[in-house]
Amino acid sequence: MSESWDQYAEGWDSNADAILFSENAYNSLCRISDLDGLAILDFGCGTGLLTERMASRAERVLALDSSAKMISVLRQKRLRNVETLVGELSENAIKTTSALQSKFDMIVASSVCAFIDDYEGTLRLVKNLLKPGGIFVQWDWFGDAASTNFGLTAEAVESAFVAAGLRVSSIDKPFSVNNKSMPMQVLMGVAERA
Repeated sequence: MSESWDQYAEGWDSNADAILFSENAYNSLCRISDLDGLAILDFGCGTGLLTERMASRAERVLALDSSAKMISVLRQKRLRNVETLVGELSENAIKTTSALQSKFDMIVASSVCAFIDDYEGTLRLVKNLLKPGGIFVQWDWFGDAASTNFGLTAEAVESAFVAAGLRVSSIDKPFSVNNKSMPMQVLMGVAERA
């Protein structure tokens, strides 16, 4: 999958929808949490549109993405408190990657989870990377269970959170992005490691 995202890297930071998505995600994140001084993992960070915003307040951000070209764009921004990592989130990566050895106060995933083959399994990994009381926040396209639209339903997110052992804090639709033909709602799920 990383190679398919490589082709978007060069123009991603000028994509109006991507910019709007990251701005809205950041604003919705700031409504639920104070980011000052936090250690944050941006899982599936892309070129770092959300990473940049969080880094202005966080103590440190680890930006992880499977696309080497997306990470290359982020590295060129030379953000002082951001460490970048190319790769997949896996048990092996957690065991062998020094940047993943310390726990995080927060893990975010912006338009990532709907693309993951093993969503529940990945959430279990996420849970293990969180400090007790740490929070996980995801934004994905809202999918209606009655249709074949791409995305996730609130029920699917809640079920996956519970199966992974995360405590559900909230699931809502905080914003939408106007696609050429219609607005697309975004589903935001927030969970906590007990």
